[in-house]
Amino acid sequence: MNKNLKYYDSLIKTLVDGVKPALGCTEPVAVGLAVAKAYEGLGGEIKSIQVQVTPNIFKNGMGVGIPGTEEIGLIFASTLGATCGDATLGFQVFEGVNEESIKMAERLVSQDAVSVGLAKCDKDFYIQANIETDQGHGMAIIEDTHTNIVHVELNGEVIFQKSNDKSSNIEEKVDLSELTLKDIRAFVENVPFEEIEFLLEGVKLNLEIAHMGLRESLGAGLGAEIKRQIDSGEIDSSSVNQARMLASAACDARMAGVNMPVMSSGGSGNQGITAIIPPTVICENIGCSDDQLARTLAYSHIITAFIKTFTGNLSPVCGCAICAGIGASSAIVWTLGGDDKQIGGAINNMVGTLAGMVCDGAKGGCTFKISTAASEAIIQAQLSMNGVHINPNDGIVHTSPEETIKNLGTFCRDGMNDADETIINIMVNKNYL
Repeated sequence: MNKNLKYYDSLIKTLVDGVKPALGCTEPVAVGLAVAKAYEGLGGEIKSIQVQVTPNIFKNGMGVGIPGTEEIGLIFASTLGATCGDATLGFQVFEGVNEESIKMAERLVSQDAVSVGLAKCDKDFYIQANIETDQGHGMAIIEDTHTNIVHVELNGEVIFQKSNDKSSNIEEKVDLSELTLKDIRAFVENVPFEEIEFLLEGVKLNLEIAHMGLRESLGAGLGAEIKRQIDSGEIDSSSVNQARMLASAACDARMAGVNMPVMSSGGSGNQGITAIIPPTVICENIGCSDDQLARTLAYSHIITAFIKTFTGNLSPVCGCAICAGIGASSAIVWTLGGDDKQIGGAINNMVGTLAGMVCDGAKGGCTFKISTAASEAIIQAQLSMNGVHINPNDGIVHTSPEETIKNLGTFCRDGMNDADETIINIMVNKNYL
């Protein structure tokens, strides 16, 4: 393999950094991680916890289940970060949750010792956690990505400060803004299998949690109901419905707080579900080897990351459906033998179909959006393979799929500036917390 291939190092880094196991919804997890880090060197009896977050984190953490508990929301996630959180585990910070830590957290919440509010800063992703104990004060800050701890204080003394020097920032986001479909194809078709073999672990994790959701009819129960309809013959057992069923069931279980990890994509577990399950269903149906499956998943994850370069890490549109759905659809076309025109057609079809789907927070209802994305990923891939493409003069769609993706980013970042504030106001006015 010629590692001088354009974007080789950047794409390997994108996959290694962006495809990781995550236990629980990643916004509450990030908040729990910040609190755990603030408490890590302090210890002692907890008196108060105060957390400030940017609006997208607030929105995405209000209604989602916390793994290993029957609780939801950022208040409980913050508290659990102190009572059992292990900051060394990153996305799996809540791995040690048990009955004792839950009872301690419940007691602190009942005492109104924990608060979560909106941060006043100009960053898209920011968490500041402050904790007071009988041993003093601890503070930790996370910026830009879910596990990127940049600042830690203990009793007023800075004990860790991440350098602003990009060469020393191991979580610096790779710039994929000039990537093309040809670049992605060249990478996926030439990267050594051993470099991307780890992506297969995502299939194992995400199918395991999907089958748990099916067995237990967890959360909204959408996946289990689709299975019932397939088994009864009310709907067929096509690849489209298999993908809908499995992706929905995985999301059902995850959003309900089941204590099982999923493989994330680009910092989101639900994106990982969408990016992985539909391509896996197709690959299993056509008998792909592990090598082919890993390359298909690499294509899906890379397209997802490429789109998020323009839409932002967290955005007013549903990245789990739109970004990862497009990733899954384009990867399916590639594994079916499609050329770049057909892959571009699937991208345009998906944007034309799903671009208006908003993100109104992480919660059980995300399963309905993921169900739609999983099925459309396959439908639009099959349509494109058969020459059915949306008119490139329609709306934000462009003759170039790369330009379509950039237009999607402009729509998300410039056209929906007030969407998050409006959605949060609606949610708060429902007395959601």
